[in-house]
Amino acid sequence: METLDSYRHKINKNLKKEFYKSFKEAIANIDIKKFGFIGIIGSFDKKESHDIDILIFPSKGAKLGETIIEIENLYSETEKNLRKINNKYYIAASPKKSIQELVYYLSSLQEGSIGLIPVHSLFFINYRDFKKFNPKDFEKQIKKDLITFYGDFDIIKQLPNLPGKILEPYFFILEFDMASRIKSFPKHLVRASAESLFEYLHKKYGIEVRDEPPYKIEDIHKDFRKLLYILDKKTYEK
Repeated sequence: METLDSYRHKINKNLKKEFYKSFKEAIANIDIKKFGFIGIIGSFDKKESHDIDILIFPSKGAKLGETIIEIENLYSETEKNLRKINNKYYIAASPKKSIQELVYYLSSLQEGSIGLIPVHSLFFINYRDFKKFNPKDFEKQIKKDLITFYGDFDIIKQLPNLPGKILEPYFFILEFDMASRIKSFPKHLVRASAESLFEYLHKKYGIEVRDEPPYKIEDIHKDFRKLLYILDKKTYEK
């Protein structure tokens, strides 16, 4: 009888080692002051894993948009390091559990699964949301095998609770931009999604956006970075 496990992508212990090394090197090349904690959940000693679970908290003084930009830089730098080891390696990072298998599958259609490194990127900005969106004993469970790369896990308990209305547009951008950075995603899908999201952010949150999103993917990323800075200005410079 087939099970869900038989369909899911798997990465072996050697590939995990290469990722951890590349990830650690990447941390040294980003603005680490934006982070309060960076760690990896899950046992390093397991023979195989379905993905790599990365846990990130901002620092107490960091602006949310600037931290999101550094998360993107962290994964970009990690992928650069991995490609030095093997040019086939690429990261498919998903911030949401509900769509992670979809993201991993779409990522593999063009480049194939041989070099795919699936990453579940868990980013929490306060303890309230950390408890709300995770199982009851999640904190206790992850601390058993938690690998800390930077900072202190308990910083999450000191971070302020921002209202949901403020947080929503940040996470809409995070979810789009992280997926759209996967180099094997169809470009027309990235462009169509960007156009839809630009329109939504303008209508829902009153954020000034271009009348027509740029065509080049790198220019789309630049525009979303600008939007994150605009959100930071609205949120923190009152």
